[in-house]
Amino acid sequence: MHVLHQGRAEYTLITPVPGSAPHIAHVIMGTNVTAGETRQLVVGTGVWKVSRIPDADVQDARTAEQRARTGCLITEVVTPGFHWEDHQYLTREALADLLRFDERREERVKELLPFVKPPHL
Repeated sequence: MHVLHQGRAEYTLITPVPGSAPHIAHVIMGTNVTAGETRQLVVGTGVWKVSRIPDADVQDARTAEQRARTGCLITEVVTPGFHWEDHQYLTREALADLLRFDERREERVKELLPFVKPPHL
């Protein structure tokens, strides 16, 4: 469960679908519920996720002071518990495998590759 305290964040959620293209959804966590933003977000097991500050928020921050205040504070509640040794980052290979049935594969790879863990050197 993700709970918003301040700011806005865009989440990209990638849900694998065996034998098919994954379901990819974009959700904005924010306070403007009439615009479709949400203050709470539940992300299930097995769903890949990435979050970032929305481009519009970054572009609207014109001064150094505004840029310093552009951000988001979220609490993430994990149950039954979180252990770093169980955590996995999405790799290039896993992303390619995840998108192998996606008709928009090239576009998706370009969109998601900046958030993928680089290979070990």
